[in-house]
Amino acid sequence: MHVFPVETARLRMRPIVAADAPLFEHLYTDAETMRFIGAPLAPERAARSFRSALAGMQRQPIEQLFLTVVEKASQADVGICSLQNLDAADRSVQAGVMFIEAARARGYSKEGFTGLIQQVFAQLPVDELWVQFATDHVAVQRAVLSVGFARRGHATDGQGNAWAVHRNSWSPPSAFRNAR
Repeated sequence: MHVFPVETARLRMRPIVAADAPLFEHLYTDAETMRFIGAPLAPERAARSFRSALAGMQRQPIEQLFLTVVEKASQADVGICSLQNLDAADRSVQAGVMFIEAARARGYSKEGFTGLIQQVFAQLPVDELWVQFATDHVAVQRAVLSVGFARRGHATDGQGNAWAVHRNSWSPPSAFRNAR
């Protein structure tokens, strides 16, 4: 895997840097953000996770990619996006995204996933990008369905469902194609 930025009409996603620690730690320790993901991390554990994520970005080849999501209009950091669990044999990679409260329900998940999918298929040797989330996370389900994900099966942790898009059958939603 290698590092690459992602741009959409309203968002820019760039590789995380040391200055992103407060955002990362806030997201992973916030009970509301973590409600559909897992138990919030203790501050010390979130700090260790950030240092591990940042160090992982320096390895060659990198094993996981973490991007800070920046709202273009305000230049504010509004979320974290990740690519993990790259499986070279299956030609697949898992994606995830988390937003601060002020950035939720603004269509950023749909927009971010659309831009991310395009870059993943252009930059990485994968044919499948997949996500997993709690079955009762209706907002995320709507977002992934709206950009072309289809049910993949049960989540790897046995909790929730997994959804995927495939290189040979995916095309951006028409609204996104028209906005570019």
